[in-house]
Amino acid sequence: MVDPRWRTVLTVTPYLVLGLLVAFALAARWGDWNRLVPEFVLCAGYAVSIVVFRDLRIAWRRPAAATAAFLTVVIALNLALVLLDSWFAFLTVATFTFAYSLTEWPWELLAVGATATVAGLAQSSGLGADAMGFAGRAVIVAVNVTIMCGLSWGLRLAQRQQERTATKAATEAERSRLAREIHDTLAQGFAGIVTQLQAAEQAPDVAARDRHTGSALALARDGLAEARRSVQALRPVALDSVTLPQAIGTTARRWSERTGVAVNVDTSGEPAALSTNAEVALLRTAQEALANVERHARARHVVLKLRYDRRGASLEVRDDGCGFEPGPAQQDPSSGGYGLTAMRERMEALSGRLLVESASGRGTAIRAEVPA
Repeated sequence: MVDPRWRTVLTVTPYLVLGLLVAFALAARWGDWNRLVPEFVLCAGYAVSIVVFRDLRIAWRRPAAATAAFLTVVIALNLALVLLDSWFAFLTVATFTFAYSLTEWPWELLAVGATATVAGLAQSSGLGADAMGFAGRAVIVAVNVTIMCGLSWGLRLAQRQQERTATKAATEAERSRLAREIHDTLAQGFAGIVTQLQAAEQAPDVAARDRHTGSALALARDGLAEARRSVQALRPVALDSVTLPQAIGTTARRWSERTGVAVNVDTSGEPAALSTNAEVALLRTAQEALANVERHARARHVVLKLRYDRRGASLEVRDDGCGFEPGPAQQDPSSGGYGLTAMRERMEALSGRLLVESASGRGTAIRAEVPA
């Protein structure tokens, strides 16, 4: 999740910048109401857009389309303000926070590039209307777009590097855990079997030989039981005797009883013939998503939708909580945030995919898809 301190900064920054610019406009142009009134109307529209899209918890049916509409509105309002007074270029500070935090890659480049264009037009407002002036504007806009989109690309590379680092660390940790478990159980059992069989070969009489072979047989049985327990641990007990929809429903009901958060579970379509690994992956995704809601979301309601079709199955977990700006923090295992990476890796291992939609104050939706 986004660090709470940064969440506060991202929440307050647009209003703070807007308030300072309004105060500056009043001080600089007091009495020039022909210019001040349109500027205040545009500033009010900018603030209302933020309140409606981000701060009011409206359950948008199409979150991606709502985000695109919001960004289009705030960038257009910012451009109109810049054309009235160039000092409204400072408002792009707020607009950039939305462009970087609300859009998925590579659409982020479009929002960042449009905002950088607005900033470049403000910076070049003093140039003339002749050919040299237009050329200068083009150069300034191009420099702004290149720098800001380059920053977006750099952040993307840093995020991917952090994901790879988190994945490698988690893989090494799991290897170490498995190595310790094998050493402490199966390897020691096999060593004991070898020791007993060697002792049986050197036994002075039949009774001693039988005693050693009996001990070796007992160790083999214990090792077999331990191996079965290890294998059993890889498959959730919840799927031992029930279907996947029943297991997800039971998991959601128990989670709701423990947390007090209302949960609705909806299943549709004819259950497809999924592999055991696919069923386990979907159940684990439901468990991890609910755990994230409990730890971070402060939600009042959660909806789980399990869908079957001819291509496979999908599971969507949607909450009405505080949401977050997806970024590198979600892949930092040291902060306990490895859950999204683990879910994504689990899906990709099955040739599936994991989609995450979230924004600060807008809740979170996680959709896992696996093929039949």
